[in-house]
Amino acid sequence: MYDALASGDLSPADCKSWLESVVRAELAAITQTRTIARLDPAASAETDRHADWAQAQAWRLIAERGLGASVAPADAETLRGAGASAEAMATLERLHARIVSEILAPAGVATMIAAARAALAPTQPDKAPLLDAPSYMTILQLRKFLIAGRAAAWDAADQMTDPTQNWANDFARSLVASQQLPECFVTARAEAAAHTSPPSSEVVSTPVASPVFPIAGPPPDKFTFDPDLLALVGRINSEPDRAHIKEDSRKQLIAGVKLFMRATGITRITDVEQQHLKYFKGVLQRLPRHYGKSPKDAARSIDEILARADDLPEDEVGLAPRTINGHLDRFDLLLRTAKSENLKVSDSIELGLLRVPETKRDRDKREPFTVDDIRKVFRHTVWTGCHRADRRHLPGSLVLQDGLYWGPLMAAYGGARREEILGLAPEDFCEIDGIPCYHIRDNAHRTVKTLSSERLVPIHPHLIELGLLDHVAERRKARETAIFPELKPTNDTETFGDKIFYNWDRALDIQLDGNPKGLCFHSLRHYVIGFLKGDKTVSEKERRDLVGHVGTDAHDENYDTPTRMWEMLQIVMRLPRVF
Repeated sequence: MYDALASGDLSPADCKSWLESVVRAELAAITQTRTIARLDPAASAETDRHADWAQAQAWRLIAERGLGASVAPADAETLRGAGASAEAMATLERLHARIVSEILAPAGVATMIAAARAALAPTQPDKAPLLDAPSYMTILQLRKFLIAGRAAAWDAADQMTDPTQNWANDFARSLVASQQLPECFVTARAEAAAHTSPPSSEVVSTPVASPVFPIAGPPPDKFTFDPDLLALVGRINSEPDRAHIKEDSRKQLIAGVKLFMRATGITRITDVEQQHLKYFKGVLQRLPRHYGKSPKDAARSIDEILARADDLPEDEVGLAPRTINGHLDRFDLLLRTAKSENLKVSDSIELGLLRVPETKRDRDKREPFTVDDIRKVFRHTVWTGCHRADRRHLPGSLVLQDGLYWGPLMAAYGGARREEILGLAPEDFCEIDGIPCYHIRDNAHRTVKTLSSERLVPIHPHLIELGLLDHVAERRKARETAIFPELKPTNDTETFGDKIFYNWDRALDIQLDGNPKGLCFHSLRHYVIGFLKGDKTVSEKERRDLVGHVGTDAHDENYDTPTRMWEMLQIVMRLPRVF
């Protein structure tokens, strides 16, 4: 039955040892938590029962559906039919999301690997080298049995019946029935009768946090740092002196390291050599330009993605030099941090030998829209009327005012970046001196690029005529946290713009005869800046204040005052109406 995961380094015996360790540790933790709750209660017994029920249900759903699935409406209906209250379901959804986040987080991966080393190394020392530098597929093996083991432990502890024929869960349950399990299982089984039915209408408090796996052996030396790449990234992102680093930059660091691990199989900074980075650079030069835009890319192997790239036109293959060099710059940060922690990294790595020369001047990298281009694009059915919500490119009578509709319009009337616009919250809209505007700043969903990016942008009168303020008011009344809630990212690698990418790109192809200039959302920003540069009545400072550019010298940065909102509105109104 372990052949299903034979692509990693763990043998069937390794998998069994790891799974047994997970089940034992989780049962011990469950028993300890219940003992503490019974002898030193922090909440009512009913609240503890609700928390246990949510834990068991969350792990069962994750084991059956995987980490990408959420609590589906059908699941909620089934559980409510069995007696679960609305409060209990809300607790389950919160707990489910938290567990998934913890499993995928760099710290969670590092903890899992450390626990696996402790579980396997004492009894199988010859297997320890495999766990010193686990491959990407081995990490997936460990994760599979981590989920199966914890789900089975909760399933056994609460005596829940599960009719599914999931082989990993079935095996885990057979371990639970084994006489070789620790004495704590007897206690858990004896208490199971009190934890069988789903909670009903009582108030549910925040569930008890899942205990971390106990790791055998003495505590780690506080002066010793884990060389695991994801653990290293976690330390970098949590350093107090990097608190000013924007969330997008933190996500880029995590995503880049995960891509490197997928491409090379290297998981520790101490194992990285020049040839690995050279190979990684080659992979980046062969990836499709739009790699990562499709959710399916996450499920494909690097070889599958590169094979798809072989069928693409040459101009659609290979990441841009700036992007590749950005990956190399992030590895420079990783290596410097590892050296500061006295980790033994290779002395022969020379990232400068791998840098890709730029082939274009910065101003030539993206072409701007012309006024004619802009008006052609906004004659598309997204803005004039489409067939239905899932047929935005067919003509009809439906004008759906969502993020795809408003985002490009707001960019054409203000020059803001894609995420600056699409990630706006209702509270980011306000009035200054009686002029409606939106405040581009950090919010709960995303950060802004730089300190100079934070600014107030007056709303063009055409947007008000089209109903933008009404749209914001509706989102505020509905207590939404984003003005385009349908675009909210569902994981750490997604952005608001990912949800409109396909339809926006398709609209450009249709309206601009294949889009030969390669125009994109950011080209709208270039259009606004270029248009205002051509208007000699608009000063350079006024233009910078509108689009969020840094000043040209210390005088601009330290002594200038922001352009008044009335003047900013006059500048925005110089931009031509798009239809």
